[in-house]
Amino acid sequence: MLLSRVANLTVGAFFVILTARHLGPIGRGEIVVAFSIAWATSSLADLGTSVSGRIGLLRSDSGVGEADVLSLTLALVPLQAGLAVVAVTMVSLTSVSMSVRFSAAVVLLSVAMTVYNSIASVVYGLRRYKEVLTADVVMAVVQVTVLTYLFFVGRLTTTLAVVTMAAGFAVAAAVLVVKFGSIWHQSPGQLTAHWRELIADGLLPMTGAFAMVVALRFNRIVLAVVGGSRSVGLFAVALTIPETLRIVARAVGQIIADRGRSGVDSVGTLMRHCQLFILVNCALLTVGTTLGWLLLPTLFGAGFTEARGLLVVVTVAEVAMSVHLMGQAMLVGFGSPRGIGLSQVVGAVVATLLNLVMMPECLEQLSLLFNKELLGERNEGS
Repeated sequence: MLLSRVANLTVGAFFVILTARHLGPIGRGEIVVAFSIAWATSSLADLGTSVSGRIGLLRSDSGVGEADVLSLTLALVPLQAGLAVVAVTMVSLTSVSMSVRFSAAVVLLSVAMTVYNSIASVVYGLRRYKEVLTADVVMAVVQVTVLTYLFFVGRLTTTLAVVTMAAGFAVAAAVLVVKFGSIWHQSPGQLTAHWRELIADGLLPMTGAFAMVVALRFNRIVLAVVGGSRSVGLFAVALTIPETLRIVARAVGQIIADRGRSGVDSVGTLMRHCQLFILVNCALLTVGTTLGWLLLPTLFGAGFTEARGLLVVVTVAEVAMSVHLMGQAMLVGFGSPRGIGLSQVVGAVVATLLNLVMMPECLEQLSLLFNKELLGERNEGS
């Protein structure tokens, strides 16, 4: 599990540093907007089945199998594509400029990310971590190889960078799908038998996941609208270190969830593990922030020096995030999908209100957009 996360961490850091140094704050900001849209639509399109499916697979008394979750994931691909198109169109109506090619790349990334994350969640539920590691290594090789080639031939652009990341997710998803060849030998009735159960149990986790996106990613879109891509680029680089270290928290949380649901550890044991990890994570964040402050201009370029001040603020916030991630892992581990979404919804509401209050220009942009649409409707009516 941890090795898989380390593979993601390595390629993610390589991607951020290469694109930041080559494309600058503006190009880096455009890529961040693309990932924000992809993550937001991904959190809705799977209908929470990545969580309900993993819980079902971990339950010994459940009839849910990997074929049920995988077939539902593939069936939801059109929904994912449709949501991505709508999201790209809505963002394009603001002051954020998105070309047709870049918009298409964002849709591809959104679909590929959703499929891979859903399938990887199934494999985690089966506790087959080596297969996820293999897929992650393949994804890393594809992305690093293509990005390096584009860089050296002078063709690395924001659009091709997003397409490259989408290709990596798609190839990794294909690697995992091949492992489940038995799915194609089942009848449609067998494959859809548990879909309703998976969707019903996934609705609240889906709500929580989307609320999490609003809490963590909505600010990128707001910054892009009111401050331009450069502001988003600076903000994203400041978040690179704490968000990279978050990979460790997710890996530990995944193991806690699996051991809890499988009955390996008791609630008390897992609570102690969570508390110990939070302390260790605080130490990691302290070291990471110190090194980041010193090395940030060297790694990303002098254009990102302003991100130093932001780094301290987002690191403090990351301490609270580690507590949240461990709590969510406990809920997943002990099969409580209905309790997962509440804290995320509360966080999303607070974050949205603070974004609007602290960046009042966003309200002006929303007002202009609303008035533009209202004027268009009146013209059509006349």
